[in-house]
Amino acid sequence: PLQTLTMPVIVITGANSGIGLELCKQLTARGDVVYATCRTPSAELQAVGVTGGIVTGIDVTKTSATELLQKAMRGVSIDVLINNAGGMGSKPGLTWEQQSESQKFATLDIDTLSIAFEVNVVGVVRVSRALVGLMTPGTGKIVIISSLMGSISDNTSGGLMAYRCSKTAVNSVGVTMAQELRGKKIAVGMVHPGMLRTSFGGGEPPAKMKKFFKPVEGGARGVVHAMDALTMKTTGSFMHGNYGEGIKLCPW
Repeated sequence: PLQTLTMPVIVITGANSGIGLELCKQLTARGDVVYATCRTPSAELQAVGVTGGIVTGIDVTKTSATELLQKAMRGVSIDVLINNAGGMGSKPGLTWEQQSESQKFATLDIDTLSIAFEVNVVGVVRVSRALVGLMTPGTGKIVIISSLMGSISDNTSGGLMAYRCSKTAVNSVGVTMAQELRGKKIAVGMVHPGMLRTSFGGGEPPAKMKKFFKPVEGGARGVVHAMDALTMKTTGSFMHGNYGEGIKLCPW
């Protein structure tokens, strides 16, 4: 128990699958005290054996998440919050192609805009507001899993309108929080984990796209590198995790 006093305490949202699950594995393996939050825990998450605990029933799109998180984390001093819970913004049960169609301007399902914003923007603000009071001033960090799809200058193809806009917006949220939290010396950073082979978005990506998706392990490793490197000097930055091969700046 004495040794755990010096180990960083990390809260990860959306921890039951994908990058969130892999972050739980990697951070637990190196001795960090991980609190994994999710709506419903998967068998895979339960098998990780996170040493903080699994906090269930956390849907970041619901007002109830605030009170549930504060109750679960009461008395805990948090070093890092990783806002990983997110979504494509599409309605459930669609194939990859249908999701893609529903977010092209010409064939847009207008509901996707608010769906994407609820989870990717409002959810991040809700969770960060709920837990910032428990964060350690001077060393605390808030990491937002963003996406290069949120880069305005890098958008040369269009498509995925709701997802893109929500990630552009959450980058703005992150920079705003970074400025306002300077006084508390809590650093905020946005990280692009890369295109990873996870169940994100549901459905299988088309065969011709599959070669662009990389293993989740490297993606999560890059997020960990970016998290470790984040300081008050780099607060408000947007980094590419670069699959664990050396982080680099993302264009706005």
